[in-house]
Amino acid sequence: MMESLKEKVVAWIRKDLSSDGQLDWAAYNNSLVMVRMEGTDFRLSGEWVPDGWHVFLQVHEGELRLTVNGERLGFDSPVYVDFLRNRKWANVTLAGKYRTCFIVMEQHFFMETTLPIRNKIAEGMEQFAKHPFTSVNADEDRDLSRLEEMMFSTLSADSHLFCRELIQALACAWQYELWNIFFHRQQDVRSTINPHWNDVVSQFFYLAHTYCREQHRVSWYAAQLGVSADALSADLKRLHGKTASAMLEELLAAEAKVCLHNPALSVQDVAEMLHFSDQSAFGKFFKRHCGISPAVFKKRHIEENNS
Repeated sequence: MMESLKEKVVAWIRKDLSSDGQLDWAAYNNSLVMVRMEGTDFRLSGEWVPDGWHVFLQVHEGELRLTVNGERLGFDSPVYVDFLRNRKWANVTLAGKYRTCFIVMEQHFFMETTLPIRNKIAEGMEQFAKHPFTSVNADEDRDLSRLEEMMFSTLSADSHLFCRELIQALACAWQYELWNIFFHRQQDVRSTINPHWNDVVSQFFYLAHTYCREQHRVSWYAAQLGVSADALSADLKRLHGKTASAMLEELLAAEAKVCLHNPALSVQDVAEMLHFSDQSAFGKFFKRHCGISPAVFKKRHIEENNS
């Protein structure tokens, strides 16, 4: 029998728990798991970050130490970390007495949940991607803890008729609160990037998250920004390691997965929503990025939900 997301996450964390460590968890299907922990000294070993997971860590008490892309960092609590997959994470350690919460979302569920948020925060994504940590003060930590508690309670009592919708709404509220804190912090931080390109790149992120379903060509975005397609791609490659085309295709593939998860939409419906010329063109695009056809992807998702 295949392990559930909850079983994988709890086993992944529990194996490194110290003798005095305490762990409490709640989960929604194979979509979201919350693990609350407290104890003294904890170091998480193993692969970071496991495929298909989007992992957040909220440290309410204790000192966080970790290695990111070979650089050793340390943070006093309270602090929030988003373990972005474009970084190499290692030696994640909670020193001394700690109290923390891991929030793990299945990647497709995360994309679906944050769909209402992404075009609103696109301008800040560039800066956050460089430094995916946010220190918070006591009042902010209290507000985040309140939302965390509401999410945990809802997961623990999943008899609500609209459980999925309620969980996604609470997760959105939690993300909005985090981004509100982040944007306030950024008002006092000077960017080290060329101001012109910082502005253009931020606008590209905003446009890409807003219009990737309708506009697939880099030339359209370059025209809106008043730069050449080659210059836009070159600077994105320099700053983020990916061309504009690669970023657009990643976003489009992610949007396709979210749409295919909707049982009310056929593959043809999704192809039309994403403005492909026909279902065949959509199928070729999806298989190139995901390794399977849209129909197989949709069928597997239905089978997983019914298992």
